[in-house]
Amino acid sequence: MNEVIEPSVHDDSTLGCGTKVVVTIGPASQSVDVMCQLLAHGMSCARLDLTWGSIAFHKTTLKNLAMAMKRTKKLCAVWVDTSGREIIVERRTTVDESGWVALDKTPFDFVKGATVTLTTKSVEDATPSLLPVNIKQLPKLVRPGQHLQVGRFMATGAEGGSLFLQVTSVSEEDITCVAMNDASLVGLLTVIVSHREYELTHHSQDLNVELPLFTQGDLEYLKEFGKEFELDYVSLSYCNSAADITEARETLDRMGLDQTKIIAKVERKAAIHNYEEIIALADGILLSRGNLGIDFEPEEMAHLQKKCIIRCNAIARPIILTRFVDTMVNTPRPTRAEATDVANAVLDGVDGVMLGAETLRGLYPVETVDTVSKLCRSAEQYFDYRSHHEDLMGEAFDEELSLERSFYSTNSLSDLTADSFSHMQSLKPILVEQLEKKHDDDLGSPSVLDSDVDGVTKVSSFGLLPITRGSSDAQLLKIEDFGAPYMSKVESIASSAVRTAEKINAGLIIVFAQSGRTASLVSKYRPPMPVVSVVVPTLQSDKLGWKLEGKYLARQCLIMRGITPLMAAPMSAGGSGLLCEAVAAACAQGLVKPMDYAVAILSEHGNFVVKVVKVDAEGTGIMSFGEKYLQPEEEQLMTLPSFATPPTSPGATDTGGASSLK
Repeated sequence: MNEVIEPSVHDDSTLGCGTKVVVTIGPASQSVDVMCQLLAHGMSCARLDLTWGSIAFHKTTLKNLAMAMKRTKKLCAVWVDTSGREIIVERRTTVDESGWVALDKTPFDFVKGATVTLTTKSVEDATPSLLPVNIKQLPKLVRPGQHLQVGRFMATGAEGGSLFLQVTSVSEEDITCVAMNDASLVGLLTVIVSHREYELTHHSQDLNVELPLFTQGDLEYLKEFGKEFELDYVSLSYCNSAADITEARETLDRMGLDQTKIIAKVERKAAIHNYEEIIALADGILLSRGNLGIDFEPEEMAHLQKKCIIRCNAIARPIILTRFVDTMVNTPRPTRAEATDVANAVLDGVDGVMLGAETLRGLYPVETVDTVSKLCRSAEQYFDYRSHHEDLMGEAFDEELSLERSFYSTNSLSDLTADSFSHMQSLKPILVEQLEKKHDDDLGSPSVLDSDVDGVTKVSSFGLLPITRGSSDAQLLKIEDFGAPYMSKVESIASSAVRTAEKINAGLIIVFAQSGRTASLVSKYRPPMPVVSVVVPTLQSDKLGWKLEGKYLARQCLIMRGITPLMAAPMSAGGSGLLCEAVAAACAQGLVKPMDYAVAILSEHGNFVVKVVKVDAEGTGIMSFGEKYLQPEEEQLMTLPSFATPPTSPGATDTGGASSLK
């Protein structure tokens, strides 16, 4: 019990290097000084929620973030969360001098049994008995008997409950309901249709599928941001199927946001029904536990969370969870239950946790990020890395197999039926259509199937994105006969590097990243030591001009558990020189100590290589072959010549995407 009784001693400079912390930026956290503190205490990704706040406010946020990154010399990803299919109660608003939208703070008091009408008519202002909504199609999409939830946007469980309504009648413009409980609500109110009482079998049964994926406001904001800033991630609210991701990818590409990756927000029961096809196409998953709790009973949520994390871990798809430390909106410390909830998510294998109201409008945004970062780091010490590695080795995927392989592990092969294969075939046309489009479209999106110069299909998203190829039935039977799956070359290298590092007690793993795939596969196995992803920006032809690629990827690695990106100078030569610089930079950041071993994954002469090197005595590079380090008792230290300074990134844009990391 000594490890529990005695306090752990850690260097706070490494906060955020393991499980990532995504921070929602609002009035409480928008200033440059606060953002500098957030970065220092573990923030790896800044989230802008377009549901609230003016375009001027969010532009100020991005400019302040760029300044904070330059001041702290820390990278931070930019995540834009769209409103999409959010159903919002329209209320009279005012805009303060910062551009933040404010509502009347007078609460709406609802009484159980009272009549509440949702209307699409234009009314002067909302009242407790009449709530105007922004979605004109809503009356056509609900029916008597359904349950609705009206709650405060980004509310916490510690701030009171929600209003639950039962629909009694529906007209062309109105939905008449009866209140099922007493409630007092303030702030921006949203409406959610509960599917708990219905057994959905397909996403087309979900209310939100008939609503537009992006609002007109979303499109205007994204277009405006894209002119001035670099957006690393865009998340899709109420994403229900792979078709939603395909539509979003096409929309972003048309805007010129082809390097922006897509996060699918899994919020409804329909998304769980289509979970396999969603994780096959999305670049990451946000599991919205608050909204999922509307569709699922409380006793089902723990199992649902674990299953969703396991499936994402299996194909190296980053997964972020929401709603952890609600009470820290108003208090400087979390409850015991909240602290345990964070730890359990880390032990389940989550890539990151998202903070919402705690940092958007809470009283203690810096303390919240610091507390959550430390909770994550503490839990990581007790993560069973070996069991996790062995479990995933048994669930390994081979991109040489056809798409069907991605839907089932070898443990479930005996349960496959003709209907199962028919269901798995349903996603194949989507990927084939994407592949055909890519031959006619040179936008080069990083989030869909891409082709190299030889026309050979490759996976450019994080992790494993299976492609259609070969005789799937025969290959599945072969796997069943041998009792184990095949593994792709890239994943074989990644898993071997992790196992090697664990066996020799290495202090660091280094990955040279081009698409982020290898880094995500290393992260998949959750190694106990830090992983540095070295990104070398390259010049790419852009029809009539040139553009520098790589800055996005460095920041996009910041939602992968355990990955710390390092930016090298543009067009840096590879080989031992760059490896030496990466080791020196990692040592300067406290990620590895002098005389530790480091395991590197790099390409030499077109071949993947796993290389084991040793940090020199001064932490300025690696020991050369044949040189010997004399023990301290011999009173002599080996001193090696210092190599080039740690890699620096090119001149920064307004998003701070090219800050130097030393």
